[in-house]
Amino acid sequence: MVSALSVKVEPAPERSNHVQYRKLATHQRRGTAAPAGQRRDPVTPPLNGERPPAGRRPTRRRPGAHLLGGLALVATLAWLGQRQFAAPWAMGQTAGRTCTVVRIRDGDSLDLRCGGETVEVRLHCIDAPEWEQGAWAKQSLRHLRRITPRRVLLEKVDTDRFGRTVANLYATGAQPRLLNLEQVTSGQAAVYRHYCDDPRFERAEQTARAAGLGIWSRPGAQQTPWEFRHRQGR
Repeated sequence: MVSALSVKVEPAPERSNHVQYRKLATHQRRGTAAPAGQRRDPVTPPLNGERPPAGRRPTRRRPGAHLLGGLALVATLAWLGQRQFAAPWAMGQTAGRTCTVVRIRDGDSLDLRCGGETVEVRLHCIDAPEWEQGAWAKQSLRHLRRITPRRVLLEKVDTDRFGRTVANLYATGAQPRLLNLEQVTSGQAAVYRHYCDDPRFERAEQTARAAGLGIWSRPGAQQTPWEFRHRQGR
């Protein structure tokens, strides 16, 4: 008698979720619809057959995120660079003293009140006509009075042989102004080259001289006050 052999038939293995996911991705790239029951959101393939939590999608970086971040960094560094290498008259303000103008003596000297102390100031880099030079000195004085506000910023440079504070003087505001330089720009003072190596003053004097402004309107001793003082024995 021949016994019947029982054969156990195993069901065909199901295709892995990874294979299904690749097929779904292929349909999406081609723009064709996936078979019913196989459509799902284009998320990261599930691992070990697990489905991702409902409502969660993978975080994706926007294509321009790195570019925008780089541009922001460049802009920040540029701004810091501008602050570090700002023009001298802008940088000096942070180290200066705020003072009140008490008296303007002539076109290049003033008396200030700084924190309870009276300071006699000689403007750095410039030389204005002396009182003995008449109308030229009065004209320079009037101009300095006109451009100088009551409150100024003092930046000390040195002390001269008379004990005066040699300084840069600024009119503060949205666009701070260097008063020393404005006296030269308007032709109301000459560059005191023996004590000045700032190229801005040289350029300002050349422009004023070419335009015939102030002391440059006609030749004379008013253009070289230091020589006038020397002849006077001062």
